[in-house]
Amino acid sequence: MDLRSKAALAVILVMTFPAAAQDSFTLEKRAAAKHVERYGDVPLGAVIRTDERYNKSGLFQGPRGWAYWNYLEDPKPYQDPNLWPDQRPTYFFGQLVMPAGSSLTIRGRFPYARYFKFNLYKFERNTFVAIPGASLAGYDIEPDPGSTNPYTPGADRSIGNRNFTLRVLAEAPPANPADRPKNTVYVGRDEKEVQAGFRIYVSDEGYDGAGWGPADAPSLEGPPLIYEGKLADGARLSGEEVVKRFGRPMGSAPPPLTVEEWYRLVDSKQNDPQLTPATAPARRHPEFELFWGMKYTLLGAFMKPEERAKIKLQSEMEGGGDPTTSYMVNYLSRKFGPVYVFRGKLPTFPDTFARTKVMPEGQVVYWSVVTVASAPSGELWDGVFDMQAPVDKDGYYTIVVSRPQDRPRNATRENGVAWIDWGPGEGLNDPRDRKDWGMLLMRFMVPKPDWEHSPAKVSKPGEEATVMGPYYPRGYYTTKAQFEAKGPKKK
Repeated sequence: MDLRSKAALAVILVMTFPAAAQDSFTLEKRAAAKHVERYGDVPLGAVIRTDERYNKSGLFQGPRGWAYWNYLEDPKPYQDPNLWPDQRPTYFFGQLVMPAGSSLTIRGRFPYARYFKFNLYKFERNTFVAIPGASLAGYDIEPDPGSTNPYTPGADRSIGNRNFTLRVLAEAPPANPADRPKNTVYVGRDEKEVQAGFRIYVSDEGYDGAGWGPADAPSLEGPPLIYEGKLADGARLSGEEVVKRFGRPMGSAPPPLTVEEWYRLVDSKQNDPQLTPATAPARRHPEFELFWGMKYTLLGAFMKPEERAKIKLQSEMEGGGDPTTSYMVNYLSRKFGPVYVFRGKLPTFPDTFARTKVMPEGQVVYWSVVTVASAPSGELWDGVFDMQAPVDKDGYYTIVVSRPQDRPRNATRENGVAWIDWGPGEGLNDPRDRKDWGMLLMRFMVPKPDWEHSPAKVSKPGEEATVMGPYYPRGYYTTKAQFEAKGPKKK
């Protein structure tokens, strides 16, 4: 089996699985983006409070996320969110096996946050694959009697009574989706290992990272999630019994490629002749493209265009990614220029951080862009999300990516420019590590169906710029001196 076939079989997008506990290289390099504090990020005190409050034994382990992995003094291995995470979410994940005919009931409170979702994934083909129809976004969850769902557009986000109840059934789902009861998801009767998780994005200002309690004071409320189970014979299980009967340890999955596989790809004689080992798979004129699966987007980036076009596109979300998110990637190299600038129109979004009372609408629920390491590492270096990107009078953002020493003096929010740290390169504890390498990952979460330029409307590779129009990010390489002298290009 050749390298590409072997790698394709091992390809997995482990956005919710740790590769390993922090090593000395990670501990040294993870501080690359810490020197900038942006309004909207989770304060260190809230990170610590969130960990103290919720990092306890139980069915759902967490908090997991970039802030916890990077800012806590001694994070647990399961708090590492790679591969290629985002800076702003807080995750709570658990692994379980439910006997056929059993059920799990979860009671909780809607968090004070912009986005909230419950997802289920099944372990197949050495990866976790999203189970069709087995997710519940906050706005689709029916609240308990006497409570209100704060996530529906126009709802009161400050409401005190905000309880919900979810059910997970180890049954086959009804053939007709309309026959599914509210707040109910199905894992089937095959007793396969399932990953269940909560995603929480952008907790409100003054709240902890999960949005369930205050950031700077003890919480007077009980646990945000309580659960109970029932077996096929009707026997009821307490929360502790659920953990013992259903719970499984949170393991780790391998990255999409090992270090050796990565460098064999980088150095392969079969690569597109336009690439060189010094920069591959980055190109002199890089472009953002949608994520079409790890085989197409990662392995295919090294191929000749005609060879890449033969790859079958991904039809399902693997490894923990959100199926309702459109991801875009862009490979970079400082050998083409020490500063990369890109510009596009920012989609509208519900800006809730300042504890907005009424839930607003937007073209997306959340938008972000981050710099990340290579596939064998999967770490995130730096990034901004929608409310942190200044826009001009026409709604366009300009983002500069560079190392701190190459940052132009006019690449500041006051000048209408967001700046992101390029990061230290591939992020590999290996003598072949290329310090000039870079990668950008952009997220469009839950694009609105009637948004004309939604990336979700792109049907095949190469259509991104046409479909997305002004929202498609266009970029170029430059230098610190050139940007300081001329500012950003407008086209």
